Formats: sequence, C-alpha cells, structure tokens
Amino acid sequence: MIRRLFIWVLVAMLGSVCVASEIAVLGETPVAEFTLPDGSVLKNAFVWRRNSQGLMIVHDDGQYFLNFSLLPADWKSAYLGEPEPPTDNGVEATGPEVADPYALNPVLKSIPELAPAARKILLTDQSEPLGRQAALALALLQSLISNNTDQAKRIQLLIDEMGLEIDAVDLDVLFSECSTCGGDGIVTKPCPDCKGTGKCPKCGGEGERKTGLGDSTIHCTVCRGTGKCALCAGEGEISSRCRACNGRGKRLNKSYCEVTRDQFVLLANALANPAAKESPIATDAGRVRKVIKELGGLDPSASDRFFSETYDGALDADILAACVLHSLLKGRSDDAERFDMMFRIFFPDNDTYVLGDYLKPCDACKMTGAVAVECPECEGSGKCTRCGGTGERETGFRSTTIYCTTCKGTGKCPKCDGEGEILVRCSKCGGRGRIFERQRSEVKLGILVEKLNGYLKSR
Repeated sequence: MIRRLFIWVLVAMLGSVCVASEIAVLGETPVAEFTLPDGSVLKNAFVWRRNSQGLMIVHDDGQYFLNFSLLPADWKSAYLGEPEPPTDNGVEATGPEVADPYALNPVLKSIPELAPAARKILLTDQSEPLGRQAALALALLQSLISNNTDQAKRIQLLIDEMGLEIDAVDLDVLFSECSTCGGDGIVTKPCPDCKGTGKCPKCGGEGERKTGLGDSTIHCTVCRGTGKCALCAGEGEISSRCRACNGRGKRLNKSYCEVTRDQFVLLANALANPAAKESPIATDAGRVRKVIKELGGLDPSASDRFFSETYDGALDADILAACVLHSLLKGRSDDAERFDMMFRIFFPDNDTYVLGDYLKPCDACKMTGAVAVECPECEGSGKCTRCGGTGERETGFRSTTIYCTTCKGTGKCPKCDGEGEILVRCSKCGGRGRIFERQRSEVKLGILVEKLNGYLKSR
C-alpha cells in the first residue's frame, strides 16, 4: 500500500513537470499526461522499448511508436543530443541566404576539396576569373567525372543558352575520338560462327549436307540452302556498338577534367582564404608521392617535406617536370601525360621544361604514328579475294553468276578499299609520332633532382 502510494505521488510530480515544461523526456517511469509533438496527450505513458529508430510508448489506450526521424529539432536535441540543423541552403550554418538559381550548389557541394567559403563565393561573386562562369565550369567538370550525364547535359545547356564561351569546358577538349571504333561508335569483328569465312558452318557453304547414308545429301536447314553463315549473312563480319565509348564515338578525357577541376578548386580556395597554402602537387598527392620516392639521388625525406605545411610551393613546377620525365623513363605514358597536363594547366607560362625538347620526330612514320604495309587480305593486289575483282562470283550451277556480297559489287578488297595497303601503328614510336630521347631526359632529370635537393638543404 505504501509502495503504491509512493508511485502515484511520483507520477503526480512528473506530471506537473511535464505540464510546466514544453519538452519532457519520457522514461521508464509512468507520466500522468505526456504531450506529443502533434498535440495529442497520452495518459500514464512510459517507455516500454527503445531502438535506433524510436521509442515504443505504452499508455492507457494502448501503444504508440515515437519515430526519431519525425521529431522536431528541439525534441531531437532532447532525445538524441543532436544540434539543430542549419537554416540556410547548406553553404554555411549562419549568414544570409545564398541565391542559387541554377541549382549548382548540390554539385559543388560534392567536391570534397572545395571549401564552403569558396563555394559561397562561386555562387555569389560574378567577377572574373571566379563567379558564374567558374561555378558552371566546376559543376560541369564534376558532373562528367561522376558520370552524371543528365546533370552534365543540363549544365552544358545553361552555358550554351547564356552564350558563354568557357575554354576550360570546350567540348572538343573534354572529349576525344574513341580509338577503339575510330569515332564511328560501332566496332566490326570476325563472325564467331563462321570464323570470318562467311560460309555456313553446318554445310561449309555448299547449301547441302550429307545425311550419313551413302552419298545422299539434304537441303541445309541452317542456312536454308544459301551456303551463307546465318549470323553474319555471309559477310564474315558482325558489327556491334562500341563498348569503350558506349556507341558515342567519343570518349571523355577524364584526366583533363580532373586536373582542370583541381585548378578551379585551388583558385576558389585561395580567394576565400588567401593565407592558406595550397600546392598544385597536393591535388594528385598519391601519384606525385610515388614518383618522388622513386627518384634516384633525391633526399629520402623529400616526400614528407614537400607535402608538409612548411613547404611554400616554390618548386611545384620542377616537381611536376621531374614526374613527367621519370614516368617516361619508366614507360608509364599515361602518368606522364597526366603530369604534363598538370604542368601546362597550372604553370602555362613556366619554361622549366618543354616536352617537345625530349621527343624527336619518328623517321619511320614521319610523325604520323602509322605506317603503310601490304594488305594481308588481298596480298597487295587490291582485288576482292571472293570474286577476284570482278564484282560477281559463280554460284556453282552451270555458268550462273551472282552479285558479290563481300565487296558489294565493287571488286575491291574491303579491308584496304582497293589500295593494296593498310595503315598500322608504327612499332618504332608506338603510334606517338615521336621517339623519346632517353639520354637527354636522364640528364634533365638529374638537374631537377639536384635542384630539389638544394631546396631541401637550404631549409
């Protein structure tokens, strides 16, 4: 009896607290009247069970689940200890609202290196070189890098409709011809059924096949008596959409997009915080660190020193030049191309090195990257091997002739188009049109390493 009386006194006290305060944090002890965010009142309510989603509350009329995600900000703070969310558009927690008529803020917000203050400047400052054009360029580059084609198309339409000419996002620079399909969007390969012969694999191109009973033959049901391969219709080749470019004929120059985006980010961050020290080599720190550690003769502590807060970025151009030459010497052409692109974008007026000085013209292909060789299909004759250059071929029934489907009646070899020669990649220069001057590159790299060591010793 005394225990029951004590509980009711406690309930009454908690009930008075609930009425006096706007928010009463409900626990396992019953509360006479508990008011929900929607104004509903639960009698003798207490928490029966709690999980990550919310509270299961038991009261006089049954049960009620209080979902944490539906609680007002002040209730979340009381139950979960969460701060109230920002009231602006997400650029900053406080301050005036930033106008974003072109919905660029979500895209810019996905760039982790871009500081919030710099993002706000991009959305509000209309001056050059940052402002509307820089914001659009950054948003387009980030969309392309993220493979968000719909978003990229929308931003490109914005740039076109505004009549803006932004060199950094010129489509001719962003996209290059697909090397796999040659810009056609379609690739042709030998037919897998007939192995490129064009003949029916079941009857060998005869239109009839043996039954197995003596010399009897029957009509070939696979090719329906035509003798042609059913899959390629006798052409010997099949065409399909190029997977490398998804049938577009062009491929995104992703390295250019990433390097150009990083340049815009550095400019925006520097404008937002001039005192901050940001180095271009830090935008691709992983690759640059790898090369620095591989450079022979360089101080072992160079990697840590050049990426420390005390480094002022004075030798960034020399570091990138060393990365280019070292990558070429190691045969890593993709890395060399990326480092050279970084050098030209971040330091357009710097003459530390010029890539052309270390590449001499290839005398085998005359800088074209391709050489002409005898066509293996027609052995240099230029004539169609199926019809002998007549454009027609015999059917096998008396002296009847039919249209040659291999050369489509032209009599020319389809592989070389009647030229007798085809172009193949030059083996001497690897299709680059230039030959790498190894000795000169080694000498230049040694000079750069000596300069880097001298900087480290002076510090």
